[in-house]
Amino acid sequence: MTVALAIAWAHFGRRKHVLTWTASYGVGVLQWLANAAGFFLQSPALYIVTGIGLITSGSLLAIGIRQRSGRPLHVAAFAIPASVVSLMMALAIGSLGSQIMQGMIIPTYVGTLLLVSAASLWPRGRPLTPPEKAFFACLILYAMCQLALAMSATFIRSPTEGKELYRNILGLFMPTIYVGTAVSAVLVVAGDLAQQLRSQMRHDPLTEVLNRRGLEEAAASAIAQARRHDRPLALVICDLDGFKALNDNFGHIAGDQALKGFARLLILAVRRGDIVGRMGGDEFGLLLQDSDAQAAADVMERVRLEVAHLTLPRVPNGALRASFGVAALQPTDRTLEDMVHRADEALYAAKKDGKNRVSIARAIA
Repeated sequence: MTVALAIAWAHFGRRKHVLTWTASYGVGVLQWLANAAGFFLQSPALYIVTGIGLITSGSLLAIGIRQRSGRPLHVAAFAIPASVVSLMMALAIGSLGSQIMQGMIIPTYVGTLLLVSAASLWPRGRPLTPPEKAFFACLILYAMCQLALAMSATFIRSPTEGKELYRNILGLFMPTIYVGTAVSAVLVVAGDLAQQLRSQMRHDPLTEVLNRRGLEEAAASAIAQARRHDRPLALVICDLDGFKALNDNFGHIAGDQALKGFARLLILAVRRGDIVGRMGGDEFGLLLQDSDAQAAADVMERVRLEVAHLTLPRVPNGALRASFGVAALQPTDRTLEDMVHRADEALYAAKKDGKNRVSIARAIA
């Protein structure tokens, strides 16, 4: 499983959380070796190493989950409790010699840590993906096995009496769920990569808005929804006036900054649910849901005024201007291209009338 996660890290984007999970299972390898050596050599020191390995492995698994979820990560929040539990475990094995404490301390800590990790895995604002569901289930089962292990330790009465249940849980269930958790983690990594690739196929890498393909896919759904609920829909086609001259005079870096700044302005101007895409070059398309042509034009007029005040490092103040063509969804429109044709005509009219203005396409009689 360590090798599988290392391969996943090397080939699936080299994400930090995958490397942390790889380290978790790498520590697990050392922990299992120390445990086996401690059993055959009857060495308390090796059992202490085993306990520290379990604590470290569980902590790294939890840290990786928080890294992936983007939640705040404070190393001290893991290091301090882990150190306290390690000290308690060392005392239980060494000076106290309590087998009940040995059997309870680490499983209780690791089980609680895994339950917190499962909660951290849950994403905000969307349901779990199938790989995430598998990983979540494995984390819960892993936690339950650890807590069951801790409870079974209370039945230990002597070095020989009461250990059967503890050993059965440890030997029959723990290896299986340990491997299952790693397999589901690899599936999560693969699922993240697939989602990333899908996003890259639909988004423009420079401006991070939808590309032409993504815009067409989103438009098909928006048009169908507008027709289903008999609601208005408006398309805006816009571009930067004199963009070629900007590139020629100030360089392509300035041109890229202008495109990114213009895209951010468009995103901020529309509502959640509206669609922004880059159609190519300096041309952008916007679909404004529940908006007629006039309402869309009013929004774009505010954007037009703001474009001139856009401050960018390599672009002179006041160098940017933009023109906008607006077209409303008509009963005869079936695809995005039907709307694009009229919006393009309106944009051409805006350019012809002097640029730096908003023009609305004439409705079909």
